[in-house]
Amino acid sequence: MERAQSEEGAILADEAVARYKASKSSDKVYNLKEQDIMKVLKISYIAERFFGRSRSWLCHKLNHDIKNGKPDDFTEDERKKLKNALDTIAYEIQILSDNL
Repeated sequence: MERAQSEEGAILADEAVARYKASKSSDKVYNLKEQDIMKVLKISYIAERFFGRSRSWLCHKLNHDIKNGKPDDFTEDERKKLKNALDTIAYEIQILSDNL
């Protein structure tokens, strides 16, 4: 896989990675919904394909909605599964890009 070669794209990507790495672990999933990438990815697709759950379930997790009196958050396994899902999607997009 190759990374985008434009200087501006590389700078933007590096800045985004630096901001993401600087945030606390618990904030990373929470801040995910505020990232531009979530405008591109369909929440329902991720929820159904990788979790076998509904769009609303994943939205509740991302929004930390109150459930039974406490914020609904990802378990460690769900966090790992979300990371793997995003890695898989990134890989599939990179393969598509490389083949253009």
